[in-house]
Amino acid sequence: MQKVFATSGFATATALGALVWAGPVVAKATYVTFDAGGATAVNATNTVTGVGFGSVGFIRTIDGTITTFAVPGAQATLPESINDGGVIAGSYDNDAQHGFVHSADGTITTFDVPNSTFLRVTSINNKGEITGYYGDGVDIHAFVRVPDGTLKTFDVPGANTQTTAAGINDKSTITGSYIGDDGFFHGYVRAADGTITTFDVPGATYGTVADTINAKGLVAGIYLDSNQVEHGFVRSSDGTTSTFDIQGCPEIEVVGINRRSIMTGFCYTETNHTFGFIRWPDGKTKKFEVPAYGRRTQTVGINDSGVIAGNDASENFLRFP
Repeated sequence: MQKVFATSGFATATALGALVWAGPVVAKATYVTFDAGGATAVNATNTVTGVGFGSVGFIRTIDGTITTFAVPGAQATLPESINDGGVIAGSYDNDAQHGFVHSADGTITTFDVPNSTFLRVTSINNKGEITGYYGDGVDIHAFVRVPDGTLKTFDVPGANTQTTAAGINDKSTITGSYIGDDGFFHGYVRAADGTITTFDVPGATYGTVADTINAKGLVAGIYLDSNQVEHGFVRSSDGTTSTFDIQGCPEIEVVGINRRSIMTGFCYTETNHTFGFIRWPDGKTKKFEVPAYGRRTQTVGINDSGVIAGNDASENFLRFP
């Protein structure tokens, strides 16, 4: 079932038909909701993928058509990311977790890191390069897989037990986090040539977690201060870092930043109310919730047009700016 909601600014019309703004302008937003399970990603064509009912994958195109798919023999198929060509990457469970690629024509290819105990896919770029992380029974390491199936593993130098990869952009730059000898998370950026730069957000006493990267190389994520309060950050490729908060939310999660440097995520209030949020390049932020969703609006991604996908406890949504 699909439902459409709209919100708009506040205006009045004169006798000549011109609009006169009678109050603060509020950006118009239209929401389309649909039942399909749990959305996980959206691409440039507003196609959404996610985990459907019965633990299969689903694909929803902009016309509302929903199709499902499953990795043969899998107990659960878990799509994580979709590129602009409609190629989906994710993980599947079959006693252990492995990786898969679902091409635009429906062909499914599975893969593993040799001798891994589990593998989690996190991101695919428009070149078909996939990143994520895996366990070997002792430590956690990151990997990148290119379209011909070649797979390279890596660790941040000095990482203690864990290196994870969270996102890859079209320049093959990867971002993620690692645990240092201090026991806290730190961020890193890995260039296409394998060069790794580590970083911490100033004031990040209890850790920096890099969650996503855009085409310009801007990295976004969260950090914890000396009081273990979560804040958001954006880091440019030259290392310049800006931090931000979402009013009324002591906990935030960042899930995506698009080519225009518009960010989305979600946050929790002290009363366990979950809002989606948008942050624009000028630093302005706005909370939002899907009409009729009540207390839970959780975003999963944003595309270059500013369309945001997400879900609540029972439905999915697309938010059109």
